[in-house]
This record gives sequence, C-alpha cells and structure tokens, in this order.
Amino acid sequence: MDIRHLHVALASDQNYAEFVAVVMVSLFDTNKWQDYTTIHLLSNGIDRITREKLQQHIPDGKGELKVYDIRTLKEDLGIDVPSTIAITSYARLFLPNLINRDVERVLYLDCDIVINGSLEDFFCVQFDGQWIAGVRDTLYGGSTKTKVGLLTTDEYLNAGVLLMNLAAWRDNNVTQRCLDFLLAHGGKVVHHDQGIINGVCNQHKLVVPPKFNVTTSYFSHPYSLLKKHNTPFYGQQEVNEAIDAPAIIHFTEGFYNRPWIDNSLHPLRNVYIHFHQLTQWADVPSRPDQRSIAVRILSWSFLNLPYTGYQCVSKIIGRLSQNAFCRSIYHFFRRG
Repeated sequence: MDIRHLHVALASDQNYAEFVAVVMVSLFDTNKWQDYTTIHLLSNGIDRITREKLQQHIPDGKGELKVYDIRTLKEDLGIDVPSTIAITSYARLFLPNLINRDVERVLYLDCDIVINGSLEDFFCVQFDGQWIAGVRDTLYGGSTKTKVGLLTTDEYLNAGVLLMNLAAWRDNNVTQRCLDFLLAHGGKVVHHDQGIINGVCNQHKLVVPPKFNVTTSYFSHPYSLLKKHNTPFYGQQEVNEAIDAPAIIHFTEGFYNRPWIDNSLHPLRNVYIHFHQLTQWADVPSRPDQRSIAVRILSWSFLNLPYTGYQCVSKIIGRLSQNAFCRSIYHFFRRG
C-alpha cells in the first residue's frame, strides 16, 4: 500500500457540490504530508460545468478527480435489488466494486465536514483484519443499536467519516452482506447505510480517536450527558483534546445549526467560512434558517438553560404539539 497516495470518496448531487468544494479545499490545505490525492466523487447528476469547477480545487500535480455516475449503479453492477429501494442512497456501500482493485483503502467523507488537521495517522492506521475504522457515534439511548441487531454495549460508529478496508470488503463479500441486510429489513434500516454498516460489520470495527470526527454534539452537549447515553465512550481528556484540536469537524444537524445557515451558533463556524471563501462558491450567501419556532425555542433552551430547564420546555412543547411532534423532537435531539 502506498501510504503517500491518499484516496478520499465523497457522494453528492448538484445541490451539495458547493460543500464538496469546501471539503476538497480544506483537505489539500491541511494535509501536506501526502504526495498525491485521488478524490473519488460519487455523482448523482452533477453536471459537467460543476465537475470542472470542482477539478479546479485540486492543486496542480497534487491529485485528480475521478467521477462515478451512480444514477445507473444498479444496472451497471447487475445488482438484484427491488425497485422500491433507491440504490443511489446507499452508493458508498459499493465503493469496493467501483474503485480499482489495486486500491486497498479509501476514506469516505460526508459533505458536511471540514478537514482541520492532518489525517495521516488515521489513513495509515493498521486494520489488523478489521473492515472499517471510525469514531464512535453520539447516540441518545441504545435502541439505535438494538434495531440493527447489536447489543447496547457493542461499538457503533458514525459512518459520515469512515475508513474502509476495501481489500477486506472484497474478500469477505461485505457489499453483498449489506444488500442482504437491507433486504432482510424490508429496505428500511434505522440511520440507513450507517445502520447497515454497523450491523454488518459488527465485531469488525476499529475505533479511532474522536478528533477524526468531531460532530456537533461534542460542542453542544456536556461530557456527562454524552457519557451517560453512550456505552462504550471516550474518556473526558480525549474528548477535550478533540474539541480543542479537531482534525475533522463534522457539522451535523443540531442545536447550533450548521455554519452555512443564517443564525448559526456553531463555535467553529468561522473555520467553515474561511475555507468556503477559498472555493469557486465564495460568493454564494448563507442559506435561510428554516427551522420551526418550536425547534428554535428548544435549541435556545438547551444551550442557555440548565438541562432540567430544557427538559421542562421540551415537555411543554411536546404536550402542546401532540405525540407526532414529540417524536420529531426526540429524533432531532438524538441527532444533536
């Protein structure tokens, strides 16, 4: 394996190409250790002009952009999947089939992230037979695990940043196992491909430090709350170090709101803005805050009141809005 050749995979449609550019700019700016980087872009209808704009974010001689049209993925791979399942929603599961077989590992990244530090230690980690490597997710309760066949004490990784051992996936037919898992659940798995990957790869996961996927919950939630609702979890010192010096900032949905949304309170919003200004989309303004009033009240309560105060506000809003709204708030809180 050539550890100086970094392979990164992203999936996007036309609307998210702007965020792909931010990932690319931040990646090349903060990772000078690599000699060459191949960006594997899973494209769901990104037009030619936009692909050319993305190509311009790769420094001369430092890398290349490979684009895979995933709109016809099912037909191209000859996969027997019912028409009710949108294959493009699970495109990353097929990376071992799409990428050349001489590539042994790839770092999959969601588009809502910024690279803020070196990825060398992460990308070059020793798999020791494991199929995936990533950071523990911040869950609210254990039902997310049990619904995909895991014990509440099993490891559950956030798949938005995931190092995939492509060689092991091919040798163990993991892609087909993922398809079988999806079909066994009637095409509906909690957290979609993240749930599938965790369910199928159970006992084959390598946990890496949290600095390689610092989600919004790490900033908005006190450590005691994260520790209470996640088993196993990281020690407080390791979490503090991740917050102080994150290598990957993952701007997941939560109480702070994302940095490209008006009124975002994310403490690292300026990091995103800095890299956004270096892209071909620098002149694109932030997007309007479309959260409901109820969700805005809940966000303010969580960030400004004691936790018991937030719980009271949440109960009041839930009673006013009936059970359907309570469920939506519950899921919003879990995403934190």
